[in-house]
Formats: sequence, C-alpha cells, structure tokens
Amino acid sequence: MSEAELTTTQTQSYKKNRFSDKWYSMILVSPAMVVLIFFGLVPLFYAIYLSFHYADLTAGGIQGWVGLDNFRDALNNDEFWSAAGRTLEFTIFAVGIEMIFGIALAFMINQLKWFKGIIRALFLLPMASAPAAVGLVWRYLYDPDFGVYTWLMNLIPGVKAPNWLGDPKWAMPSIIVFDIWMWTPYVMLIVLAGLQSLPREPFEAAELDGASIWMVLRRLTFPMLTPVLTLIFVLRTIDSIKLYDAVITLTRGGPGVATETVTYYLYRLGLKYFRLDQASAMALLVLFVVVIFSGVVLRSMMKSQAARTRGD
Repeated sequence: MSEAELTTTQTQSYKKNRFSDKWYSMILVSPAMVVLIFFGLVPLFYAIYLSFHYADLTAGGIQGWVGLDNFRDALNNDEFWSAAGRTLEFTIFAVGIEMIFGIALAFMINQLKWFKGIIRALFLLPMASAPAAVGLVWRYLYDPDFGVYTWLMNLIPGVKAPNWLGDPKWAMPSIIVFDIWMWTPYVMLIVLAGLQSLPREPFEAAELDGASIWMVLRRLTFPMLTPVLTLIFVLRTIDSIKLYDAVITLTRGGPGVATETVTYYLYRLGLKYFRLDQASAMALLVLFVVVIFSGVVLRSMMKSQAARTRGD
C-alpha cells in the first residue's frame, strides 16, 4: 500500500471514529437533555404563553389573548412590589453576611495543617440537609415557649426572648439567620477551592519582597479570586431571590405578610387564587431582572479581568 493510500485510509478511519464518538456522546447526553427540556424549557414557554392570555382557573381556565395586560397589571400591583422589596431586603442581608462569613471561614480553614478534611465535612452538613426538613427543625428551635433559642435568650439577665417567628420585627431576621447558617458553608467551600487552586509563585515572590499580608490580600489574593467571588455572588443572589423553602416551613409568609417574598407571593397568587396568567407575568418580570443583573455583573467582572490582564 502506497503512502498516499495509507494516509487516505487513516483519514477515513479517523473521520469514522469521530462520527461514531459524536453519536455516542449524544446518546449519553440525551437523557439529561430530555429532562432539561421537559422540566425547564416546557414550563418556561408555557409561562410565556399564559402571561399573554387570560387564565383564571376559577372562571373556566385559559380564555383569550390579552396582550401585555398581565404585565401592566403586575407593574401596578402593590402587593407584588411589596414582596419584591422584602425579597431585596432578604437578599442584601443574607448574601452579604454569607459572603463575609464564607470568605473568612475559607481563609481560616485554608491555614489549617491538621483535620482540614474533617472540619470541611462538618461545615458542609447544613448544606447537605433537605431545606424543608431543616426548616421544620428550626421552627421548633424558634418556638416561643419551648425553643432552644428562647431558652438561651432568657438566660441573659433582664432580657426576654421575642416571639421569633410571630413578631413582624423578628420574623425576617430569623429567616435570614436560618439562611446564613445553611448556605455560608456553600460560599466557604467554593472560596476554599479557589484559594487552593491559586498558583504559589506570585505569593512566594511577594514574600521575598517583604510584602505585608494586607498588601498580598489586596494586590494578589482578592484580584485572583475575583471570578470565583463573582460567581458565588451571582449564584447566591439568584438562589435568594427564589427563596421559598424557608418561608413555607417557618412562617408561611407571616405574620401577616412580613416574610412574604416574591416566590411565595407568586405561589399564593397562582396556586391559591388560581390567577396563573398574572403569576406567570410576574415570574417572567423577575426572570428578566435576574438575567439582566447576572449579565451586568458577569460582564463587569470580565472587563475588569481583561483590564488587569492587559495591565500585567
């Protein structure tokens, strides 16, 4: 066989193998794609369809096209904006404190020489638990008569424990504390992975130059961790906006509407009052805001990283 024929045979064999590998990969991925389409894209397109129709299940279901009326009603709905304000309040405090505590814990654990794996596993226990089940446990911890937190607070002389979940002033802070306890380990885990993946050469050079620890943090550690921190911030913000499990298990939106977030309000409007059209329109507005926010934050991070790379 000549060299040209051998080359042609090898090329054909390579193309055939690549074609078979491609189809094999598609077969392996297809179950996940079916699940994604069925549970992700189908509900999304159905929500878009409902948002442009009158869909009141108490009046006979989907009846007719209404155009942008549902979006107009959503923007003029005071209850929706109040729930959005409470969601924003929760997100600012919960995500902010989780970022601070998670970063601090990651730096502390990264400096340990012994039992690092055991400590990391213990911190991950809250995140590994089912939110609904843990929420029920915390509901008993917050009990105004027999709760552990009530008992601990009453041990302080001259201090009377509040009704954690029954007082409008304390209900939202109580949920924020629960969320911090549950999701700070998530922030810690990703920041810790980012710290352990940083190259050692820049830090060794800074140590030889006599740079202080604050200079190393400001000039090396945090700039190199910016993509990781940005990703955690975006993911935790999105997850906080979707808050539902803690609300349904701890307060059910009460007392009154003190802890009614956007997600819980949409559940109440769509599945209790059967206004699927307005609930879908509001959900799409929230989705639009989340997508814009995520895009702006990630784009800003990419621009700052590009500018830093050019500066280097």
